[in-house]
Amino acid sequence: MPVGVLTNVCAVFIGTFIGGLIKKVLPKHLMEELPKVFGICSVTIGLMSVIQVKTLPMVILGFVIGELCHLYDHVHDIFAFLLDKLPFHMEGNQEEYMHLYLLVVLMFSMSGMGLFGALTEGMSGDASVLISKSVLDFFTAVLFGAALGYAQSLICVPQLLILLACFFLAKAILPFVSATMIADFKACGGVITMITGLTVSKILDVRAMNLVPALILVMPFVGLYAMI
Repeated sequence: MPVGVLTNVCAVFIGTFIGGLIKKVLPKHLMEELPKVFGICSVTIGLMSVIQVKTLPMVILGFVIGELCHLYDHVHDIFAFLLDKLPFHMEGNQEEYMHLYLLVVLMFSMSGMGLFGALTEGMSGDASVLISKSVLDFFTAVLFGAALGYAQSLICVPQLLILLACFFLAKAILPFVSATMIADFKACGGVITMITGLTVSKILDVRAMNLVPALILVMPFVGLYAMI
């Protein structure tokens, strides 16, 4: 039973609706400054994931693949289409809204801590990593739910699918993975978390969604590299 995964998704879902309810009473200056603080917190979490890295060239290759495939644009168009068809309201500049929306998708669905937590729970049944992450994600969901509205609840769908995929694949891949492969996979997610945090804080402006192919390729690459 993926207790940690479900707890994490529920934390985001509930936080989103609380954020949507209180958005009108939050001061504007607080809404402008808080994302910067949460962005720096994301950078810190990402650094904790990256610190044990052994090899990480797949981040660059993964980003190149994502850019060449226009992954950001395709994901952008999918979510824009869904939000247009569903009864959600996008406030302000639609392009700025979608840019922040996709950053939040990454923050909740593909952070190093989240992916590592789902793998850990799938391999050992230990849900502590994801449950700890759920506390932070709840408050993050409240903040960005106030900025993005109830439309943020749609993010729970890819979050659930991705974390469940890691959970159920964990036991299948356990005989084939090494500690280095797990560390580099976690580090790759950490890099995405760091870049997402820096972009939310408006320190960088990177299409972090294009880094996703690196997550898929990092374990096979590290495994092949170890055999050479």
